[in-house]
Amino acid sequence: MRYHDTGVYEELSTKTFLVQVNHQTINEYRLEDFDCGVADYNEFLRQDALLYSEEHLSAVYLLIHRQSHDVLGYFAVSADSFLLEQEEKAKVGLDIPFSTVPAVKIGKWATSRYHIGKYGSYLLYLALGIAREVNRRGVACRFLSVDADIEFNERTPEFYRANGFVFNEHRQYRKRSSNRSMRYDLFDFV
Repeated sequence: MRYHDTGVYEELSTKTFLVQVNHQTINEYRLEDFDCGVADYNEFLRQDALLYSEEHLSAVYLLIHRQSHDVLGYFAVSADSFLLEQEEKAKVGLDIPFSTVPAVKIGKWATSRYHIGKYGSYLLYLALGIAREVNRRGVACRFLSVDADIEFNERTPEFYRANGFVFNEHRQYRKRSSNRSMRYDLFDFV
């Protein structure tokens, strides 16, 4: 994970806090001021995040600045599984007779275009913490997964690669045109 063991995440943790979207938080923080530069992602936060949370489709988390209470970014996570080719399973040391592996999926993910910093990588680090907590609580989860959206920015997969994600090469994922399936192995994070 990018910036891990550099002190960056520890510093950001003193300036920010994470809250889950619910009826209280949706009214407590200025979601209408959030702008990541992509209308679809702004609208998700303002119009859909609470519904998705209430319907247990995604848990949505806000990264809040401690002093200003600005929304610096957000991510949504849900249960997932995806397919690995035989060669991919061998690379991660999985000698299993099936191709489907369990994961926590990052759904929507965005950072404010008005707050410069390492908040994007920090949000991934926090999502990784949620995936690790799922494991700690006794629910198997080997990977953090994402469908890196290339519809609005073709360089999005590069951001995930810089944070340790790799492409899923199963034939089902290679034909996609609006996103790239990627994963982060929780065993890679010590």
